[in-house]
Amino acid sequence: MNSFLQANYEFNNRTLNKNKGDYYRIIEEMPTRKIEKLNQLDSQFERLISKIDSAITNKENNLKSIVAESNEILSEIPKLVDNRKDYLLPEFKQPKSDSDDLSLKYIKNRLVIGMAYVFEYASRKTYSVDGLYKVDVDSVISQKTDNGIKLTLTSRFGQPIKENRHILINKIKFNGKEEKVDFKLKENYSIADIELDSLQTGIYEINGILRFYHREQKFDIPFEKTIKVE
Repeated sequence: MNSFLQANYEFNNRTLNKNKGDYYRIIEEMPTRKIEKLNQLDSQFERLISKIDSAITNKENNLKSIVAESNEILSEIPKLVDNRKDYLLPEFKQPKSDSDDLSLKYIKNRLVIGMAYVFEYASRKTYSVDGLYKVDVDSVISQKTDNGIKLTLTSRFGQPIKENRHILINKIKFNGKEEKVDFKLKENYSIADIELDSLQTGIYEINGILRFYHREQKFDIPFEKTIKVE
């Protein structure tokens, strides 16, 4: 089993290095595609792999802290791949063993496979979509109406894409409490108008997804915006 895990790690590490190379070339050419959290996670991953290798070589008994650090990295992966099922780490059971060496090699494999998926997603997303890497919700404009409050979401690069454009609002919080909302798309000017039947002033937190369909693929771009209505 030790030999298998080592060989499996080396194979997956080659895949990771290829995907990582693609990603770093992309952000060198297009700095706006840099994912700050991914770069930080990559550094954290490299440090942990070095720590695991040292523990294996020197027979150090620090498995508990390594498991904790590993779980921290693995918990960030779904966020970085937008919870896309085809980029999530597949489940496979850890071999039953009292050997720390075996457990450490199992953890290395989990980490390298997970990071390979993240870098694959980060690099392919740019090449697959013409211009979508720039899309984001740039601003939220508030306006009082006869019926309540209207929040208008604008996006410089998202608005010109008139077809196959959707918005999903996961939740809107008003002063920390969730609000029920109705919203509608408005062509050319905004991504969406969100109408709230409340005249109260306060802090609104909007959590949602800009969704685009392109070349038979679906691309979800999550966003969060906070706005103060006075």
